[in-house]
Amino acid sequence: MKPLRTAIFLAIAASPALSAFAQAAAADPAPVRTSLWDIVKTGGWAMYPLGACSLALLSMIVLNLLIVSRRNLMPPTTIGTLRACAAKRDVGQIVSVCRTTPCLFTNGLVAGLRKLDVDDPAASKQDVENGVAEAVTREEAQVSFWINFLSLITGVAPMIGLLGTVSGMIGAFQKIGAGGMGKPEQLAGNIGEALITTATGLCIAIPAMFAYFIFRNNLSRIVRDAEGEYSFIIDNLTGAADLFAQIDGKSGD
Repeated sequence: MKPLRTAIFLAIAASPALSAFAQAAAADPAPVRTSLWDIVKTGGWAMYPLGACSLALLSMIVLNLLIVSRRNLMPPTTIGTLRACAAKRDVGQIVSVCRTTPCLFTNGLVAGLRKLDVDDPAASKQDVENGVAEAVTREEAQVSFWINFLSLITGVAPMIGLLGTVSGMIGAFQKIGAGGMGKPEQLAGNIGEALITTATGLCIAIPAMFAYFIFRNNLSRIVRDAEGEYSFIIDNLTGAADLFAQIDGKSGD
């Protein structure tokens, strides 16, 4: 059996087709691996501002995660304390709690309580609500200042990528005009620059757009919940809660 296997092996090795395949395999160079840094260098000058945009995106996401949160804008412990003070109609304690724990909710509440008439709280209810609404609008605009940077990145990153694309295509056409039409390898760098910058700009803009709407909706939801808490506190301080309780009691009878 051993001489037979040796003969079969020699016959296969001597086959013209396999010999040609072996020669072609030996002639073809090994595939060149492209690293991430090579891709960045191919993108040209536009990759530097795009890199700055990507760092800005990460920074804004982390910053907004810290700022646009219920724990930061409406601390649950503080809300519970304010509700208990409002049930006792202890305005002085409410103001003290708000000043010791400044946030969106307490800043808005203090601004409204400045317009509260202690002698006739029911008559000043509308003024208190207007004061709270104005203060909350200012606080919301201050928080939105950082969220809007995500919208800016969403618009700027694709524009920089498009500018890099135009730059790459201009370089490609210049080489074509200089006689490089018959040498595609001379155009590969400029075409790669055009495609990579566009793709990078979109890769930055898409998550920035998602992050913008997520934080924006989260802020709107927090402000909406704050309005409900404001109503509870103001109704208790102005006596409207007692009036509604009496109405509900009469309707129940």
